[in-house]
Amino acid sequence: MNTHTGGKPPQPKNWSRNTLVLFAALLGLGLLMLIGRIIALPDVSLGQMIFPTLGGLFIAVALVVLVRKDQRERTQMTPQEKNRQDQGTPQ
Repeated sequence: MNTHTGGKPPQPKNWSRNTLVLFAALLGLGLLMLIGRIIALPDVSLGQMIFPTLGGLFIAVALVVLVRKDQRERTQMTPQEKNRQDQGTPQ
């Protein structure tokens, strides 16, 4: 007997883990592309390689922090709050 009453089937338990792995892989790939582009330049000093790489790393960390915060807030919501339509930015 199925206890689920909503229209959508329940998501598998590892859904957020799969999403997190995909997110981390895309951030890592983006950082590698940035490093590869810097290395491909003909006259690059070590300082010119480090600063953009650190900038990309800081942006990646900031994105991870924002996503994790959003996931924590979403898991603390009741099912009614999760299914409620977004009202946009409060004024």
